[in-house]
Amino acid sequence: MDTTKIEYTAEDLISHKLQRNDILVAKPKFDREGTDLLAFTQINDGVKFCRIQCKGRSIINNSSSVKIPQSYVTSGFVLFLFVETSDSNQTNIYCFFESDFKGGLQWKLNSQKEYYLYISKSNFVYDFKNKVFNDSKAALIKSVINQAEIDGEFRMWSYGELNIEFPQLKVSMSGGSERQPEQNNLKTNSN
Repeated sequence: MDTTKIEYTAEDLISHKLQRNDILVAKPKFDREGTDLLAFTQINDGVKFCRIQCKGRSIINNSSSVKIPQSYVTSGFVLFLFVETSDSNQTNIYCFFESDFKGGLQWKLNSQKEYYLYISKSNFVYDFKNKVFNDSKAALIKSVINQAEIDGEFRMWSYGELNIEFPQLKVSMSGGSERQPEQNNLKTNSN
């Protein structure tokens, strides 16, 4: 199945959503490590960014899936997923961070070293309700960008979100933490 049309639609929708949240977007002329878009918060010397991969899947006729090579997933990688349904008035855009892949329940690692996500036609709204792109996710992307180091690897960034609803009470919390990457133990030999 050719997914070119829906991929371009997804990329345009995602770019629009990011820019509405004051996240600048650039389209690279290459596709390396899954980079469809580069996201910035400002353009100046020593600019910081994160890599965005955009996926679009239709579940109008059937359920679908997404595969992402394990090597793409780093602290500076964010995956956006646009799910097209028969309701053309609904824009289903979901956002996944490194911790969703490496510690989440939805993504599974297969034997080809790819993260695999099944998109159920009947349950995707419930399954992905905490992954909907919103102001909280935009703030997390800005944090990922701000935590980027100009040289070297991104810091490890984890986030969490808690939503509790009772008939008379609704509580929502989100937060994140970071840890420095382990230092490389590279040794050079000089003769």
